[in-house]
Amino acid sequence: MSDPASIEHRHLRSAIEFAVAMGDEITKRKVAIAVPRELRTMSGKARIPTGSLGRLRRAIDGDDRFRATVAAGVVPELVDPIGILWLQRPGGWQARVDELLADMAADEADSDLRTALRREEKRRSAAEQVAVRLRADVVERDASIAALHSDVDELRADVVKAENEAVTLRAELVDVRIEARHARDREAAAKAKLDALSDAPVVSDVGPPESAVVGPDRSVRPRGVDPAAVSDVARVARELAGRLEALLPSEAPEMVARSDARQPLRLPGGVIASSGEAAEFLLRSEAVVLVDGYNVAKLAWPNRSLDAQRTQLLDALENVARRFTSDITIVFDGASVVGAHATRRRLVRVVWSPEGVIADDVIRDEVHRLPNARAVVVVTNDAEIIADVKALGANIVPSNALLAVL
Repeated sequence: MSDPASIEHRHLRSAIEFAVAMGDEITKRKVAIAVPRELRTMSGKARIPTGSLGRLRRAIDGDDRFRATVAAGVVPELVDPIGILWLQRPGGWQARVDELLADMAADEADSDLRTALRREEKRRSAAEQVAVRLRADVVERDASIAALHSDVDELRADVVKAENEAVTLRAELVDVRIEARHARDREAAAKAKLDALSDAPVVSDVGPPESAVVGPDRSVRPRGVDPAAVSDVARVARELAGRLEALLPSEAPEMVARSDARQPLRLPGGVIASSGEAAEFLLRSEAVVLVDGYNVAKLAWPNRSLDAQRTQLLDALENVARRFTSDITIVFDGASVVGAHATRRRLVRVVWSPEGVIADDVIRDEVHRLPNARAVVVVTNDAEIIADVKALGANIVPSNALLAVL
């Protein structure tokens, strides 16, 4: 088996010329592959001088990455078998080179110089055709890339516009829900007042006091109160609540500060509220932790089924509750979901929203229900929930921050 260095330069001419041509194309296309400096000096030359073959060969031998790149694109029409073996260097290639050199020596004795010249011209013509095809491919690819960039820019603009519209609609929807809640409260108060008047005791033997009047049904009611007027107030409040479900308000209701309102927990200095460090601090506190189940699960495991997402989240939060002794409640949509009550958890409380009620409203009601003296942490990325529970003094942990702790 011969030493690679013993192969004469002339036997590697086709491989070296192909490497120079490839280096020229790589440089023109600005591919992130370094081309040896010696090869760049030969760029554009019709034929490489015989005296330069050794210097170019040493440059290719000294850069394994460039040689491997050239070897990956080598074609038999442009490089003879010895050159291909020298570039690719498969197992046992040196023995194969010895065989080819022996065959070549036998052929050279009988070959005619004109045959060799015709072969070289054929290779040169093939190389020129390959170069033309490569240039055409580059032009076509550049045009396709430019068109794709234009499409991406348009899509990004559409996404930004849609996100801005979604933020505006969410803010308006929060205002509508709050105003509708107030309208229902006014309706309930008016109805309760009307019911109280309707249930007033009937006087039989004793006449009504001077401050009361007797109705047509012999019931006694306070003087100056008109039941029809109270009924009209209830009707108007009910109609207003219904309209607010479909109409957006022009002004947001004012938030009235209360001295006994719940106050959010203070984070340690230098801790960012949306970080995993903040999430771990709040999980270790004695606060009640309310987790928007599907908001977290779908972010963490988007390619799994809902059942698998629920199981994975419950298992992970069981571990958190065990590690940090956290008081955790997970809220999921739909109590009628198959498997919703199949598993009972010892550490984590699971709440399913009743039929016709979304998990968002259950979380809001849970925050309302808890005493203001008890700190509350809500885990969600839902902007509507965040706006409502923040107004109630709850701390917010983004879903991705909880996932960092998990």
